[in-house]
Amino acid sequence: MKICWLWCELKLLLADIARSVRLSEEVTRVSQHFGMLTIEFSRWLVELVARAIDRCGDVGVTYY
Repeated sequence: MKICWLWCELKLLLADIARSVRLSEEVTRVSQHFGMLTIEFSRWLVELVARAIDRCGDVGVTYY
């Protein structure tokens, strides 16, 4: 009887580990996707500012 109980506990432990691994993989994928979105947005913003500066021409800028 103890062997059956031990076997059931081991199966539950392995299932819990497998679930944790899948969850960790999903979190990693979401994090990488968010990182790519952040990089793409930054590039778009830099290009937008560069175009705006080009349109303004030689406008003097005062730094304080």
